[in-house]
Amino acid sequence: MSTADDQGQTEGPPDPPPGDGAPDAERPGYGPPREDEVSLLDILLVLARHKTLIVRTVLAFTLLGVTYALLAPEQFTSEARVVREAQEGSGGSGGLPSGIPSGALSSFGINLGGSASGLTPAAFPEILESREVRLAVARDTFRFPDVEQPMTFQEYANRPPGTVDLLLKYTLMLPFTVKDVIGDALSGESGAGKNQVAGTGGRQLTEEEHRAVKAVGGKIASSVDEENGLMTISATAGGPKLASSVAESFLNHFTTRVREIRTQKVQERLDFVEERFEEAEQELETVEERLAQFLERNQNPTTATLQFRRDRLQRQVGFKEQLYSELQSQLTQTRLDLQRQQPVVTVVEEPVAPMLRSTPKRTLITVFAFMFGLVFGVGIALVRSLFLDGVDEKGQRKMEKIKAAFANEGITGQVTDYYRALRGNAEA
Repeated sequence: MSTADDQGQTEGPPDPPPGDGAPDAERPGYGPPREDEVSLLDILLVLARHKTLIVRTVLAFTLLGVTYALLAPEQFTSEARVVREAQEGSGGSGGLPSGIPSGALSSFGINLGGSASGLTPAAFPEILESREVRLAVARDTFRFPDVEQPMTFQEYANRPPGTVDLLLKYTLMLPFTVKDVIGDALSGESGAGKNQVAGTGGRQLTEEEHRAVKAVGGKIASSVDEENGLMTISATAGGPKLASSVAESFLNHFTTRVREIRTQKVQERLDFVEERFEEAEQELETVEERLAQFLERNQNPTTATLQFRRDRLQRQVGFKEQLYSELQSQLTQTRLDLQRQQPVVTVVEEPVAPMLRSTPKRTLITVFAFMFGLVFGVGIALVRSLFLDGVDEKGQRKMEKIKAAFANEGITGQVTDYYRALRGNAEA
């Protein structure tokens, strides 16, 4: 008898491999794939089945992109650069010519320290796009490429649109048209004084002026380099010469407006001091004539009354001379302050007519339309394959269960059964 028989052991199946004892079909990497897993081959199969739909979608979007890129009006951008001069501090010599120190005229009662101003250089971009500057630009005359005669921007913005403009406005530019309409509706509720212009007695803008100011505002932009203090003014228009003209107009009115703001208080003080100085000069001449007439009639006053009148006239002349001298010093100081604050903006780079257009970027628009059409077409193919094709029988059974959940077997069915029960009880 063999050794195995002696030990009571018989031959059997081999030992299972080490592991958890699960069959191979249930282990990861073994057996058929799970039903809810989507492989790359399934996606490629869906794309292959709907290749015609995808190609048509891509061609349609690409055609729309090319059409927009060709029909969109060309825009040119002209730039100008200015230096925002910092506000002078108090106690400095300011802009006194020939290097004269500030203490040289202190004995005359003239203070050459910088005067305070409510305007800071950080507010210059806001001034550039202010309503006052835009309205002044809208009233300037330009030569537009699509118009024979020169006209103001206000007249150009309010002219009736052409056929091509209407076609683009309500087809390719429809989203932007809707956006502008919504923006106008929201801004119209902001308040009654939103269109008031400074310096016009609180007068509100007319509809034509408001439309022109809005159109001009869409053609200007500014950026500030905090490191070197340069401010770039960019004007965009439908022609290279028109763009440079608009940029130059904005630059001129911006500089004028900044000077008005910076010198407004000083100019008001100068007007007041000049008026008081003229009055003091006339009063001094009057009392001097009265003193001269008295001395001519009384060359050697002996009585106390005449001496008292002479002393009184001399005191009046001395007081008027002191007032005249103080007002003269203030007038000189105010004029120096006004001169020191001009100019406050230095033009570094004048606007010129650009050589190349800034928009539209036709290649970029075409590529973007192609990519968007490709993504949109693939998305439609996947959705159609998931909900409409019904790839297998099991998917069809799932769709039938979903439909049944919203039919008589779901909430709708319960309501229907309840209504039928009520109706049966009523008939009984």
